[in-house]
Amino acid sequence: MQVLLTALISALTSIIVVVLTHVLSIQRAARQVEETERERINMRYLNPLRLHLAENRFRLSEILNKVNDGQSCTELLTVESPSQLSEKDAEWFNGPGTYLVSSAYLTACLFAQMLKLREDYPYLRLGSGQDTQLLSGILQLHRAFRRDLSIFYATQPSIGEDMLVRSDSRLRSYREFCEYLRIPEKRVWMDRLIQFYLNVGGGNKMKNIEEVIAAIDRLSNFLDAAVGGGESIRARTELEGGLIP
Repeated sequence: MQVLLTALISALTSIIVVVLTHVLSIQRAARQVEETERERINMRYLNPLRLHLAENRFRLSEILNKVNDGQSCTELLTVESPSQLSEKDAEWFNGPGTYLVSSAYLTACLFAQMLKLREDYPYLRLGSGQDTQLLSGILQLHRAFRRDLSIFYATQPSIGEDMLVRSDSRLRSYREFCEYLRIPEKRVWMDRLIQFYLNVGGGNKMKNIEEVIAAIDRLSNFLDAAVGGGESIRARTELEGGLIP
C-alpha cells in the first residue's frame, strides 16, 4: 500500500511539474510576443518624432554656435520679412534662401510629427507613468517655441497640419513647402515660423533656442529609452563629425 501511495504521489508530482512547466512556457511566450508587439508599435509611432527631434536639435545647435561666434547668423538673414518669400523664384529657394527655408521646414516637420503623435496616442503601449511623461515632454517643447510670443501655441499644430499630406500618409517635401510659401494666402500661416528664424538669425530669441534645445534633449532621451534604441541625437551629431555642445 505504501509503495502504491508513493508511486501515485510521484506520478502526480510529475504531472503537476509538466503542467506548470507548460503553463509557464506559454505565459513566457505570450509575454515575449506582447513585448515584441509593443516595441514594434512604439517604434512605428515614436521613431518619426525621434528623427525630427534629432534633425532640429542639430540645426538649432548649429545656428546657436554661429550666433555665438559672430552675434548673428547671416545665412538666415536673406529676406527682411516673411512676405518677401512669396516674391522669390525656385532658384532662390535652392540658393540664397535654402538655409532659412530649410530651417523653417525642419521645424514645421517637427510640429507635424508632434501633432501626429498626439493623434496616434491611443495606439501607443507605454509603461506606467510613461504616457504622462510623453505628453509632458511634448508640452514643454511647445512652450519653448512659444516663449516670448515667438510661435504661438495654437499656431504650432496648425503649421503641423499644413505639413501633412493625409491622402498619401506623408509630410510635404521641401519642394512642396517652398511652393506653398510662394502663395501669399497660404504663406501667411507660416509667417510666425519664418519670423522666428529671422529673429534668431539677428541674434535675438537666444533664450528660446536654448530652451527648445533643452526640451528636445529631454524628450529625445525619453523616446530613446521608450523604444529601446540608441541615442538618436548623438548619432545624428556624430554623423556630421561634430560634438554635442
